Amino acid sequence: MDRTADVIILGAGAAGLSSAVRLMREGLRVIVLEARDRVGGRVATVRDPMGDVPLELGAEFVHGKPPTLLRRIRQAGLTVGACNDRHALLWRGTLAEAEEAFAFQEALSSAKPPDRSMTAWVTEQARARKWPPLVTVMARSYVEGFYAADPDIASTLAIARMDRSVASTGGATPSRVLEGYDRVLRAMAAKLVAKPDTLWLNAVAEEVRWKPGQVRVRARTRQGVPLGTFQARQAVVTLPVGVLRARPPAPGAVRFVPRVREQERAWNRLEMGPLVKVLLRFRTAFWREQADTARFGFFHAPGAAFPTWWTLSPHRRTRYLVGWSGGPGALALSKLSERVVLERALQGLSRLFRQPVRHLHEQLEAWHVQDWQREPYTRGGYAVIPTGAMDAVAALARPVGRTLFFAGEATHVGGEEGTVHGALDTGRRAADELLARRGKT
Repeated sequence: MDRTADVIILGAGAAGLSSAVRLMREGLRVIVLEARDRVGGRVATVRDPMGDVPLELGAEFVHGKPPTLLRRIRQAGLTVGACNDRHALLWRGTLAEAEEAFAFQEALSSAKPPDRSMTAWVTEQARARKWPPLVTVMARSYVEGFYAADPDIASTLAIARMDRSVASTGGATPSRVLEGYDRVLRAMAAKLVAKPDTLWLNAVAEEVRWKPGQVRVRARTRQGVPLGTFQARQAVVTLPVGVLRARPPAPGAVRFVPRVREQERAWNRLEMGPLVKVLLRFRTAFWREQADTARFGFFHAPGAAFPTWWTLSPHRRTRYLVGWSGGPGALALSKLSERVVLERALQGLSRLFRQPVRHLHEQLEAWHVQDWQREPYTRGGYAVIPTGAMDAVAALARPVGRTLFFAGEATHVGGEEGTVHGALDTGRRAADELLARRGKT
């Protein structure tokens, strides 16, 4: 059975929903195809059954004051609370304030051409500025953690642009949506749910067959049952780089007929940053009971399996710690069983908080390991720009005639790659491009 609309949107994450809401406001009939059984994409919230506290498996923080995202939060009637942004660093067996270790950030924000890998840049700067070892170690850990990137390939100019973008939107001080990040996306999706046959969950796009002014998308369920063909004049593609790079018959892979060669070259020049999170609930919040750790909201242990940990501040009386691993370390964790990953996490906490591993096991009540590499409809955390590939972002964002339009965090040309607000902005941008080519403003 063929189903017809004005526009087909692939993906119901932040970018896809942003496009859909904008196009529907202009009176266009849209169909959104989403492979998962929920909206949100890499915004994935569950709730602690013992306290109804939102637990973010994917995107977690609001960085600075991005206007598009904050407007969506207000429209949904939600609240934002500032996190405890005091950082502690474990260095050579001592846990102390981490401020000195971030001395590289000012130099990074002002990095100049030529482009080179972050490894090369850190080596160069450490020699010129006589950085102590903890600064060089923390600079690499920052790239791997905050940007989920391998410093040996990550573009210094791209990361410098992203750092400047963070500063321009109010800095990196993190906040969180107190009711849960998913509520922001669900509020947007409500406009789609209100119109029958607009939002299709469990609908995996397999093939996009297109010609100028016509798109036909063949889809099936995750169980393999054909859903037929969806037809429209235009399409907005918001799939993550990891999915775009996948090749049939891999789960989630999409075939474009004919091929979109410029965009294909672009997404193959980009990388998908590996990301693993672990959420642990303990019987007591022992980090709040220890005098040397109670004042901190973030803890860093470069070289550990999970180099960064944080509390659920500003939520009070929660007993959760969240561990974060990105880049090469996360890729290594992906090859291990969940039991081994949990053990590595507890070993790291043992060193951070000077607690025996056995005691931590006794204290542990619940855990969740979220390995985004094992999510077939994401295949990683977020886009990474390798050295010399900054132009690939703009190439991926470029429309194909009047027919195919691309959005998603990987297509943000202003330095907001890897963010929810960046994805929202690209969804709006793709919708505006589409409307302009339809003769609407």
